[in-house]
Amino acid sequence: MRGVVLAACFLLAPIACIAQDEIFVSNSNSNAITVYTRTANGNTPPIRVLTGPLTGLSSPSGIAVDLVNNELYVVNLTAQSVTVYPRTASGNTPPSRTVSGNLTTLEGPRGISVDTVNGEFAVVNRAGFSVTTWARTATGNVAPLRAIRTPMGLSNPWGGLIDLVNDEIAVANNGNFISVFPRLNDGMTPSRVFSGSNTGFNGGPIGIALDEVNNEYVVTSPNVQVLGQFGILWFPRLPGGNVSPNRAIGGDNATTQLFGANGVALDTRRGEIFVANSLGNSIAVHSRFLTGVAPPQRLLIGAATQINNPQFVVVTLSLFADGFE
Repeated sequence: MRGVVLAACFLLAPIACIAQDEIFVSNSNSNAITVYTRTANGNTPPIRVLTGPLTGLSSPSGIAVDLVNNELYVVNLTAQSVTVYPRTASGNTPPSRTVSGNLTTLEGPRGISVDTVNGEFAVVNRAGFSVTTWARTATGNVAPLRAIRTPMGLSNPWGGLIDLVNDEIAVANNGNFISVFPRLNDGMTPSRVFSGSNTGFNGGPIGIALDEVNNEYVVTSPNVQVLGQFGILWFPRLPGGNVSPNRAIGGDNATTQLFGANGVALDTRRGEIFVANSLGNSIAVHSRFLTGVAPPQRLLIGAATQINNPQFVVVTLSLFADGFE
């Protein structure tokens, strides 16, 4: 599947696919999207900031970057909308498209994921207990193509991802479980659930990402039972059930720098995990090879960063990390 996406990149947007190595952060309190170089560390200012009344940003939450079509998607919690921009938009730039209105059934939208292969995007609605899917180019007050609405499989859903390799949608439910659905699901129960005392969830999970290389889910949770306090957990994608995590980072927050761990993103090429810390106003970058009370490799924090109650984080990677692959 990665080859399919890369082929599409070269055909549709070769410059966007090759040139990007950046971190995107949604900042709820300042109604801004801040962008940094992938290796940014410490009190480093952003290289771009998208903010202003024309942007339509309103408590931005979930974000997604589409390198095939060179676009940035943002979920706006208080406006109950999805706004779409050119990927490199900055300043007071209005959206190219906006999805909002009563027909959308957006209700407390939190997470978003873009499917560049099938030309769709999916939004996780925390208040609506739903996952709603639209065509990528949808705009205006339009109903979703499909909707997952099941009290058996969603409870305060927060983060979500579209898994193109396995044709699934995985959802992090703040009601203490992960639920996984067929991608084309429309209102049915999940195909599997990660739930129970062995999972370590205690008031989570919130963020979720898929490590396709190692076939694992990486999730953030407010209180990891095994280690206490905020943490990062790894689960095998299969089989689900009341399973223990493969490993975990957590414990002393002063060491892990996981304060309000929210959205999570991966750089599987370098084995790095990016976590948006809503209480710490920071982005912590951890190694997937460390466990327990582990410090981050880098910490993006400080007044110059303009990070203000970060909700979600996205990392975009150049096609050629070391020149050639």
